Amino acid sequence: GAEAGSSYALLDESLIDAKLPAEQNDNPLFLLPEAERVAFLERAFGETPFALSDTVRRGNLAHRSRAVFDALLTQYRGDFREVMRHVQVERFYISKRYRQGAVTVEPQLRVDASARQLTHDRSLAALPRVLQSQTLFEVFGPLVDGNRGIVEYNDLLKRPMEANKYLLATSEKGTVSLDTGEMHVDALLVATANESYLEAFKQAPDWASYKGRIELIRMPYLLDYRAEQAIYDGQLEAMAIPKPVAPHTTFVAALWAVMTRLRRPTLADIPSVIERVVSELTPLQKALLYADGALPPGISSEQAQQLRLAIPTLFEHGANEQMYEGRFGASPREMKALMVNAAHADAPTMSPQRVFEELQRLVQDKSVYDWLRFEPDGDYHRPERDIATVRAVYLDRVEREVREASGLVDEAEYARLFERYVTHVNHWLRGEKLTDPVSGARLDPDERIMREMEERLGRDGDERRFRSQIISSIAAFRIDQPDAPVSYPSIFPTYFERLKEQYFASKQESLRKIQEQLVRYLDDEPLTDEETATVSSTLGVLEQRFGYTRETAAEAVALLLSVRYAAQT
Repeated sequence: GAEAGSSYALLDESLIDAKLPAEQNDNPLFLLPEAERVAFLERAFGETPFALSDTVRRGNLAHRSRAVFDALLTQYRGDFREVMRHVQVERFYISKRYRQGAVTVEPQLRVDASARQLTHDRSLAALPRVLQSQTLFEVFGPLVDGNRGIVEYNDLLKRPMEANKYLLATSEKGTVSLDTGEMHVDALLVATANESYLEAFKQAPDWASYKGRIELIRMPYLLDYRAEQAIYDGQLEAMAIPKPVAPHTTFVAALWAVMTRLRRPTLADIPSVIERVVSELTPLQKALLYADGALPPGISSEQAQQLRLAIPTLFEHGANEQMYEGRFGASPREMKALMVNAAHADAPTMSPQRVFEELQRLVQDKSVYDWLRFEPDGDYHRPERDIATVRAVYLDRVEREVREASGLVDEAEYARLFERYVTHVNHWLRGEKLTDPVSGARLDPDERIMREMEERLGRDGDERRFRSQIISSIAAFRIDQPDAPVSYPSIFPTYFERLKEQYFASKQESLRKIQEQLVRYLDDEPLTDEETATVSSTLGVLEQRFGYTRETAAEAVALLLSVRYAAQT
């Protein structure tokens, strides 16, 4: 036994004959009488502005723990210190896997907490005599395992409502009635349900009783393809696929999934200057606008500014209708299954092509998925057409990467030309001369330089207004990001893309030849030394900068050739 005045809790485990664990993870503070407890905590916090919860102020030990405590207190004639010698405080760790402070309750018919009498085993026989005369019960079930943590009811409304009615009192009073008494619950109760079951439940007589006790939080499917892509990236990483995974594989799946969840925008609260732009947004443009802030081509600087400001309004519109954005469309669960199928396809790579093949199979199952049976609304609710759209976006990316890897483009050159244009425009607007960097002479801004650039940029309308908008956009960037260096490609992405496209339009034949040579090189066909050097350099950039392998590069370039350059080959 322990020495007089010492705690049994400090004994070696081998010397302890019996333990009665507090199965509800009682807070040790509940051992203190309420008045002493509050006084102790107020002294401990002192001047710190900390509000004690009612649970901490007035909470009590669980039924069995209180029975043991009271029996010992009687045995020791009210000597609190003697009772405390029997108490051992243990740390517990929240773990969903081991049902410790984090529990998920699946749809089921049985109740979520029960009590049963402890049997007289060898351990109980070793308890102090005063406890052996007590009728002790243990409580068990999800509410017990999740106490002091979180209890999640998965698909709550799929259970018979009779099994949920105890939650009316539990959520309000924090107690559950058992045959042996009341069990106090100190846990966060959360539940999930799909929209269809919720809509049906709202028509039930019991809905009025529940609605005041629950906080409904809508959790739509993701509308940001980047967040969706992160889900698939994690999935593929966990799968450890034993074959090359091509760049953009998860991107095409995520973008398509998000596009199926979008609805045609409405024009309520949309400024008149962008009404036409908003009404003509395609699912692709809307998805890119939501995720990247990417603007549709062919809009003015004023429209671009207003459209950026209108993004929260578009989100709001999409969330306020009964068929809100994110309620319908391809679910992440369905897409994750599709990715598994694509990964296990009989092919040497896991690539966007495998994803497109699986998407084509999925959209044929109209009897399985409700959202495939929606009536088309303009460009929206056309999942099969969306596959072709995403495929074109993917090929754009591949083509851009091959272009950059080929060395035919110098990104810095565009920036230099644009910077020269901005310099001339800035002086022209101010009516100032500029200094020639070679001769040092003071010259008027060159009208030819400005008009040639504006022709390439597709200027539409008055030249002064166009040039003023250019300078205003740069000034707005400086105000929004005063510490960031001015990046013209970031401020004018549409213009820079147009400059790049114009340049490559003149290099189509050269690009086609490089791609053909790249495919032949990867198929081990003979090339000249000059061709070998060119494609070897291109392949090296594709691998190091863009993450391709020989197999995935060959597949992507072959597809690009067959679709984009077929007429030239």
